[in-house]
Amino acid sequence: MKLKHWKKKAMKDDADYSDVVYTPKDLAFRIVDHFKPWGSVLEPCCGTEQGYIDHPAFTHWCEVRKGKDFFDYEKFHDWIITNPPYSTFAQFLEGSLYTANEIVLGPIKADQIFSSKKRLRVIKEEGFGIREIVLMDTPPKPWPQTGFQYCAVWLSRNYFGPINFTDWRTK
Repeated sequence: MKLKHWKKKAMKDDADYSDVVYTPKDLAFRIVDHFKPWGSVLEPCCGTEQGYIDHPAFTHWCEVRKGKDFFDYEKFHDWIITNPPYSTFAQFLEGSLYTANEIVLGPIKADQIFSSKKRLRVIKEEGFGIREIVLMDTPPKPWPQTGFQYCAVWLSRNYFGPINFTDWRTK
């Protein structure tokens, strides 16, 4: 793997956590149940409220505010499933590519991955392909009601087949 440089401190003790928005527990469970992770499953930014980490599929977690910083983490996992902070999205993406074989990022705004040639290039250079994109409605407030399309994106190491699309949108 080429990404030896990803370990950067993302948040400091006095960090502004204004971009932290928790995934509603029912949506978090729906995402995990849809992708059916196996083996060792990490939530690298579990937050301090209910959500992904409450799902029994998770075997490991990180949360800087609980003293376990993903950017200091050394263990490799089969899966990462997370809703990364917007302000450190690129770092979480690179760290995830270095830390797991299967990665689900969501809910995220679709432009977080698809509007950056560099991010798509890094995904490909690190041997990952996009296996599935799940389109979803914007979660309810306090989620930012931006008008952008939200999705969950499954990246899979050594996958270079077609991208599967699943549509959960109700409108």
